[in-house]
Amino acid sequence: MKYLVCLFFLASVSARFTDDVYQILAKENAEQNIISSPLSLEIVMAMVYMGAKGNTAKELQTVLKLPEDRNQVAKKYREFFTNLEGREKDAILELANRIYINDQLRLLPEYNKIVGDSFKAEAVPINVGNPQSAAATINSWVSRQTRNKITKIVSAESINRDFMAIIINAIYFKGVWKYKFVKEDTRKKDFHTSSNEKIPVDMMYLEGSFLADHFSDLDAKVLELPYRNSKLFMQIFLPNRIDGLSKLESQIGGFSRPLRKQDVYVRIPKFKIEFEKSLDGLLAKLGIKAAFSGAANFSGLVKDNLQISKVLQKGFVEVNEEGAEAAVVTAFNFIKICSHCPDNGPHPMIFTANHPFAFLIRDRETIYFQGHIVRP
Repeated sequence: MKYLVCLFFLASVSARFTDDVYQILAKENAEQNIISSPLSLEIVMAMVYMGAKGNTAKELQTVLKLPEDRNQVAKKYREFFTNLEGREKDAILELANRIYINDQLRLLPEYNKIVGDSFKAEAVPINVGNPQSAAATINSWVSRQTRNKITKIVSAESINRDFMAIIINAIYFKGVWKYKFVKEDTRKKDFHTSSNEKIPVDMMYLEGSFLADHFSDLDAKVLELPYRNSKLFMQIFLPNRIDGLSKLESQIGGFSRPLRKQDVYVRIPKFKIEFEKSLDGLLAKLGIKAAFSGAANFSGLVKDNLQISKVLQKGFVEVNEEGAEAAVVTAFNFIKICSHCPDNGPHPMIFTANHPFAFLIRDRETIYFQGHIVRP
């Protein structure tokens, strides 16, 4: 059975698509911690779209909210990746793309050129006759791109003589808080996982002037914690009610409201999340169906008939007194098609995240990581 895998970390351009993805993801995983990158999913899907034809391409184009003119799509992502280069000073934000392909197969020249020019993806041949070596090569690249935070995306068992290719886009982030939390001020405090349960966690403390506000219509507070010498910041959405996270997340898609600079007493827990999720069903809910069936048409990618068999995303994030570190990988598996198979006055705002909350790592234009904490 031949298949192609597409991997990627995060980045984004279509806010509506990323909102749609996270809304479903958050609802399906309401009881567990999440770290995801809808943007990462968008990038790899866009790479797949560039090789799709017919109804398969139409579904991808519609769900991703992409223009019909693929030259515009190519231009958008070329500008996106170009604008990231050398942008950060103290923070690290890196995206890298790679295509590993069976050395007996060739990408179509047109596809190879467009992913190279617009997505900066290099195609590298691998010998599938030695699956251990091939898997090690792929996983080693992923591990390097994520600073060993994600070390495995394929197994030797998944690579055989019918293996076709794996497309990888990786994003890695590490940032230092502009205003660091003092380790000596971290204390054990109760975190209310529900109205009936609480657990002890390491709660960090910081006083400072931050962009923050309370929104009565959301019944929540919003806080921005900036990273040093960076355009990136962490945005935290804290519902007033212990059980208010699900309702809040359903209301904050595309959040872009201005916040007020004010004094804030901040308490947030230290946390680390590792999250893995199959996204096949999620994409089907959004309307991508032909790509998973025998009617799939990826004839602009390779000459063989392909269909998507599996989509997997793996993510990591750690937040502590120094700052945050995060990475996400998303993988697409393709198989060969065959006939048989409120405190806003003059006093400081009190922002105590001692119950479930949502968070983003972003700049003003793009959300790179998104998730929620229900149990630190």
